[in-house]
Amino acid sequence: MLDTQTPSCSTIRNRYVELAHAAHHDLGYLCLGSTYDEYYSIVSLYPDMGETLDRGVLAEALIQGEPPERACALIAQSPYVQSQLHTHNQAFHVVSAYGMPLINTYSQVYRAQQQQAA
Repeated sequence: MLDTQTPSCSTIRNRYVELAHAAHHDLGYLCLGSTYDEYYSIVSLYPDMGETLDRGVLAEALIQGEPPERACALIAQSPYVQSQLHTHNQAFHVVSAYGMPLINTYSQVYRAQQQQAA
């Protein structure tokens, strides 16, 4: 059975771009692009920038109250992660080792915020 509540990859990627635009100022970056494909092209060439952008996107997602499940989807579809898998041919376990600490930290901070709000 198809779960119609699960957002599509394109929906997640569009949300990533929205959050990236919001995070640019905090990161001190000029606009790196206006589409997912533009971000992908840039972070394929500059992976360190992609890692920094992922952290900025997660920080912005936290500010906007995105749940941990959404944060996990954002990282799974991030241009950095996707370029590592498809352009740089990194093994999945290598990319997972990058993403899991980010998601774990996000989840801990999110839970702490929820407890403070209660």
